Amino acid sequence: MKQHPLIHKFKTVANHYVYDVNTNNIVRTNEILHDVIDGYGTIPFSAIASKWAKKYDAKSIEQCLTHIQESCKSQGVFSSNRPTVMKYPMCEHHFYESLQGGLSDLTLNATERCNLRCKYCTYSGAYYYERHHSTEDMSWETAKKAIDYFYSHTQSSEKVYMSFFGGEPLLNFDLVKRSVEYARGFANWPPIVFHLDTNGTTLSDEISGFLIENDVILQVSIDGPFEIHDRYRVFGNGGGTFHLVHKNLERIRKMDRDYYESRVSFAATLAPPCELLETYRFFSSDDLVAKNNLNINFVDTYDTDFFRMLHDRVRRSRLSEHLGALRKEYLEVTVGSNSGPAHQFLKGLFERPLVRIHRRALNPMGAHCPPNGICVPGVRRLFVDVAGRFYPCEKVGQAFCIGHVDTGIEHPKVRSLLEQYIHGSTQDCTSCWAVRLCSLCLAQARRSRDLDFGRKKDNCSVERANLHDSLVLYAEIMERNPKAFDFVEDMVFE
Repeated sequence: MKQHPLIHKFKTVANHYVYDVNTNNIVRTNEILHDVIDGYGTIPFSAIASKWAKKYDAKSIEQCLTHIQESCKSQGVFSSNRPTVMKYPMCEHHFYESLQGGLSDLTLNATERCNLRCKYCTYSGAYYYERHHSTEDMSWETAKKAIDYFYSHTQSSEKVYMSFFGGEPLLNFDLVKRSVEYARGFANWPPIVFHLDTNGTTLSDEISGFLIENDVILQVSIDGPFEIHDRYRVFGNGGGTFHLVHKNLERIRKMDRDYYESRVSFAATLAPPCELLETYRFFSSDDLVAKNNLNINFVDTYDTDFFRMLHDRVRRSRLSEHLGALRKEYLEVTVGSNSGPAHQFLKGLFERPLVRIHRRALNPMGAHCPPNGICVPGVRRLFVDVAGRFYPCEKVGQAFCIGHVDTGIEHPKVRSLLEQYIHGSTQDCTSCWAVRLCSLCLAQARRSRDLDFGRKKDNCSVERANLHDSLVLYAEIMERNPKAFDFVEDMVFE
């Protein structure tokens, strides 16, 4: 069966482009090629000429189609070839070898307790298939076994990371403290970096002093100014948390300013009605947060009715307007030669897919393609819940158990999970123009504790739309400043 070229078309105000999947190239084209290429390879030249006869003369169409044909033969662009197999680019031996010594990131779920009752929390009861808050803590015995396993499976790692997750992990501070001290006692271990996520309400002098002394990277949840932050991030009695978090941050900065500026970062969850301009003003002007790193995520609106009342047409239109205004500002800052780097809030909204596009490998795809953004579970990252069960990472919650502290990673479970994911994804992914840029993984293909490819398809549509917008923005930036992403060459990806 004849197929159209595996491409995606987009355009900026100034130019027309084709993203060519087989070569991973972004090709600037003229308008006629941009129009007629859809029919190339699937209908006769004469039919294409007839379709576009009112806009272009027959000779121009013929020359354009000949150019497409010659480019396909000589450069491989505009080809209709599609991968036939989706698989990981590693042999069976490398697969098992990686599971034996490739770990570099361990996350301990120190507790399922939390002193807040954030209304959008995954564990708040508002989500159909997720666990609720509980009183379960990880025991020291479980943590020790997890650290021992981690230590014995990091042979090929140059640096290792240990993170603490919750709940609110500082409610089990004794375990955090003991785990850090225990891990520091291992000889012949690569440099270790500690990381902790917190809601920021329990940062006492004792805890803050320990974090500073041990150079723990601290990520504090803060969603914006108090009227936005306190809309969802509340105590059990409904009281807001902003002012307490702000006060605790001020204390840490007074205790050690260098630590605060280099080791404290923030995580903002953007939830409906997503007042982006107000949030941006806060993060770019508040002295306590303006210069620190910032991680931005939109709240998950799947499998919950909680946000339905907030997703009306007016609010969606306002969100679109805010995104448009911030996109314009990011564009102007990025192409400017004297404006300095974009603020972390703008980077968090727009930059990650742009970096992925810029770093794409410019090589032929061939008959095989990897399963987009999914990692190999148990290779590099490992999440351990309070009971000692192993999972691929914290993003999948308690789905896809791949082992236990008493038995280690169970290789057949990892292999089975990969095979299920690949089997359920191959048909859609091998014919998708976004297959080489896609970032979707197991976290976007689960419902409760199982794989759900219906949900993955929903996320695929969103991913393609976002990638289209990112390709347009990337091209607009590169048209005006071809060196805008030179900084990517100096980035360290861990």
